[in-house]
Amino acid sequence: MTDATVTPSIMNPRPMLRKFGLPALLLGFVLLATLLSGGKFIQPDNLSVILFQSSIVGVLVIGITFVMLTGGIDLSIVGIMVLSAILMGAAGSERQQMMLLNDIVPYVGPFWALVMALVVAALLGFLNGVISIRFGIPSFIVTLAMGLMLAGVALMVTGGSPIYYPPDFYEVFGETRIFGIVAPVYAFLGLAVLCWWVLKSTRFGVSIYALGGNPHASQLSGIPVVRYQILAFTICGLVAGIAGGLFLSRTGFVAPSSGGDLLLGTIAAVVVGGVSLSGGKGSIVGAVVGVLFLSSLSNLMNILLISPHIQDAISGFFILGAITLSNRLES
Repeated sequence: MTDATVTPSIMNPRPMLRKFGLPALLLGFVLLATLLSGGKFIQPDNLSVILFQSSIVGVLVIGITFVMLTGGIDLSIVGIMVLSAILMGAAGSERQQMMLLNDIVPYVGPFWALVMALVVAALLGFLNGVISIRFGIPSFIVTLAMGLMLAGVALMVTGGSPIYYPPDFYEVFGETRIFGIVAPVYAFLGLAVLCWWVLKSTRFGVSIYALGGNPHASQLSGIPVVRYQILAFTICGLVAGIAGGLFLSRTGFVAPSSGGDLLLGTIAAVVVGGVSLSGGKGSIVGAVVGVLFLSSLSNLMNILLISPHIQDAISGFFILGAITLSNRLES
């Protein structure tokens, strides 16, 4: 009796693979990359570069994970990020005010510009949630339209010209190093830990998984499904606003067309990290591992001087393989 009950759990490695598969895959990749690069990949300076390059997409991934766990998606997240960065730069810098082609955004100072941008970002996420959930419109359609609208708003606010002179705070923050690692990396990792705790240790977080897996059953069990779904979109918008600040810190400027290549990478990293498109499965840890994996892959290909044209094909192959493996483990 005992042998019969114990043997199946021993012979079935899938639970263990689900728990440790992605970290093990990342570790195996790091070892392989170290060998292929002759040790260059594992150098502290290079690892710091990988973390820095992962910070913006990593923050976007954290935000969109909340929405995807509910079974939705937010295609406007990059648009919210860009508009937030524009507001931070345009309203927070007197020098930039002189460069604007219109007076739509007034000067309010660096601090209030930051607050204003984050509030606007959260409100845009809230609006996405209300329209999608209250009116029963697929989030794909709602957020796609929102993204297009925000692109137009960004052009209107800037008059089509980039924000070249953001407040000095962003440049200082982007260049500040603690133990050799730039401050935006700590912001990314700190936000990841906070959101991991929210999803694992709060009623809201546990409910997000439940309603993503079965909204009807969650409603019957007393979970405020609509409220939590809208809250997930609101959090996603707020986090996109934070990403806008990190983007401004990293680049020193922002244009209405900035970030055009980030959306696909964000969604790919989330899915590679094991977050289900249908909702209810995945984690912040897995999503962050997905970001680090794709950033590490890109970094290795640059070290090996692989042609950019071939890099896209290789990245697509690895993304498809990682998604297939993740789905097999979940089935």
